[in-house]
Amino acid sequence: MHNKEMLSNNCLLSDSVLECCRTGEAKLTKGFNLAARFIIHTVGPKYKNRYRTAAESSLYSCYRNVLQLAKEQSMSSVGFCVINSAKRGYPLEDATHIALRTVRRFLEIHGETIEKVVFAVSELEEATYQKLLPLYFPRSLREESQSLPYLPADIGNADGEPVVPERQIRISEKPGASEDNQEEDEDDGLGVDLSFIGSHAFARMEGDIDKQRKLILQGQLSEAALQKQHQRNYNRWLCQARSEDLSDIASLKALYQTGVDNCGRTVMVVVGRNIPVTLIDMDKALLYFIHVMDHIAVKEYVLVYFHTLTSEYNHLDSDFLKKLYDVVDVKYKRNLKAVYFVHPTFRSKVSTWFFTTFSVSGLKDKIHHIDSLHQLFSAISPEQIDFPPFVLEYDARENGPYFASYPPSPDL
Repeated sequence: MHNKEMLSNNCLLSDSVLECCRTGEAKLTKGFNLAARFIIHTVGPKYKNRYRTAAESSLYSCYRNVLQLAKEQSMSSVGFCVINSAKRGYPLEDATHIALRTVRRFLEIHGETIEKVVFAVSELEEATYQKLLPLYFPRSLREESQSLPYLPADIGNADGEPVVPERQIRISEKPGASEDNQEEDEDDGLGVDLSFIGSHAFARMEGDIDKQRKLILQGQLSEAALQKQHQRNYNRWLCQARSEDLSDIASLKALYQTGVDNCGRTVMVVVGRNIPVTLIDMDKALLYFIHVMDHIAVKEYVLVYFHTLTSEYNHLDSDFLKKLYDVVDVKYKRNLKAVYFVHPTFRSKVSTWFFTTFSVSGLKDKIHHIDSLHQLFSAISPEQIDFPPFVLEYDARENGPYFASYPPSPDL
C-alpha cells in the first residue's frame, strides 16, 4: 500500500496516471516492477484539534477502503505503511489505535480470504505499534486480560469507525405515538410504517457489544446481562447452523437420534470412532451438533457416547468440549439427565474427571462409565439403540454375548 502526498488539486502523484483522489479514498494501480501485484494509493488527512472528528473519520476511511480494494481483488496479503504522516500533524498513538482496530474489525467480518496483514513501520513508529498490537490482536486469553485496562473508552463501532453520539440516529418503535395508543397502527407521516422494527435489536438500541465484552472480562456484568449475551451468541450459532451445508458432517454418522431410555427420555448416540478430528472442520461439527440438538434439548434426554476402538485421531480435545459447553443453550445442560460413557479407557476416565472437575460444572454426577453393554441395557433397552456393528462385535469379544435373560445391573 502506497501513501502519496496530496497536491493542491487533490490529485495523487505516482508513476502512472490516476484520477483525482480525495482524502480517505483509495485507488488501485498495478505493481509494475515492485514485488507485488498491486499498489493501493490513499490520501491521509491533515490533523487539527478542532477538526479531530473529521480527521479520525478520514483516517478510518483510508484503512477501510484499502482493505475493501484488497478484498475485491482477492488479495491474500496486504502491506500497510503508516498512513498518518508526521507532516500532517496526526498524533501517532491516536492514529495507531484507528489503524489497528479498523484492520481487526475488517478481518473479523471480511477476512476469509486475507491470510496476512503486514505493518511496515519506521523506528520512530515501531515502539507504539508494539505497545498497541496486543490490545487488538492478543495472542492468548492471558494477554487479552492484561491488555484490557489499556483499551481506550472509545473503540468505534462494529467496523472500527469512530462513533459520534450526537450524530447517531435513534429509531423509536412508533415515532410520535404515546404509550396509550401504541397498539394502534399509525403511519409515521412519511408513508412508512416503522412498527415492524420494534422487536429488532437496533430499534431497542441495545448496549455496545465491545463494552459488554470488556465488562464480562472484568467480571462486572450482571447475571441477567450475561444470560442475554449468551443467548445472543447461541442464536448466532443456531442461525448459521440452519443456513450452512453440513451434509459432509452428517455423512459421518457420528451423532444421531435413536429410541428412548427406561424413563421415556430421548436417547442420542455419539460414535467417537466416526469423528476424524484431524480431518474435519470442528466449527462445522459444532454447528451440526447445534442443528441436530436444538429441538431435542427442549425436553429431557440422555447421551450414549461410544468410546469403543477410538484412536488418537478421534479424541475431542478439552478446548473443543469447553467451547461446546460454553456455546450451547442453557436448556441443553438443564435437560441432559445422563451421559453413558461406553467402553472407556483409563486415560479417558482420567481426562473426563479432570474436565468435569476443573472446566465445567454440574456435569460430573451425570456421567456413568459403562464397561459393558450389559450394564447399559439396565438403563436403556437394547431394542431402543441403533448400535454400530463394531461396538457389538467388540463387546461380545470382551464381555461375552448378550442374552435377553441377563439380569439388570444394580449399578444403574
